Amino acid sequence: MARIAVYGGSFDPFHLGHLIPTVRAQETFRFDAVYFVPSGKPPHKSGEPLTPATHRHAMVALATLPYERFFASDLEVFADGPTYTVDTVRRFREMFAGDHLYFLLGSDSFSQIATWERWQELADLAHMVVLHRAHMWGDELLRRVPPVLASRTRMVAPFASVADPEDHTIYLLDHEPFPISATSIRDRQRHGLPIRELVPHEVYTYIEKYRLYRHEGGRT
Repeated sequence: MARIAVYGGSFDPFHLGHLIPTVRAQETFRFDAVYFVPSGKPPHKSGEPLTPATHRHAMVALATLPYERFFASDLEVFADGPTYTVDTVRRFREMFAGDHLYFLLGSDSFSQIATWERWQELADLAHMVVLHRAHMWGDELLRRVPPVLASRTRMVAPFASVADPEDHTIYLLDHEPFPISATSIRDRQRHGLPIRELVPHEVYTYIEKYRLYRHEGGRT
């Protein structure tokens, strides 16, 4: 059976804080494929303007092109109405029935999972790999998640050998955090500060070509 990973997010823009931890996860869990899913219309960001999904999908596609096992998915890009993570993961579960399915997310997102739509169902659809965000880890993280999920967590070091789990396990990948956020990149771009070292080269070129994040609010 293959190991399939799904990583959803706004990716506005896709940056090294997304890419490098995912490389560590792939090196540790030996995923056969990792699908990055730019969000379509995430309900929790209904009041915030997002860069058009076609731009965000293009940046992910360009950034992952050099990686043989990384793919950009348009599953949510052209969806009608709000898109919920649980429904997206369920579709991957149906597409890869019989394989081991993993869902990747940052520790900041994991700390808020109790606010997600049908989070109990999501936790039973796939194993989870939680990526280390510098401001949310360890005991503080576990205090913020439902006890039923905290009891299923297991700390894993990068490059450790991980056997195929029988139950839905939540792995905390204890890699070196990459202290950057999409919000800070948009702010830097809007104020004319350099972002070249914070995003993949392909993404930087795309942002400059289409003059993204130049106007107030980070939108063109």
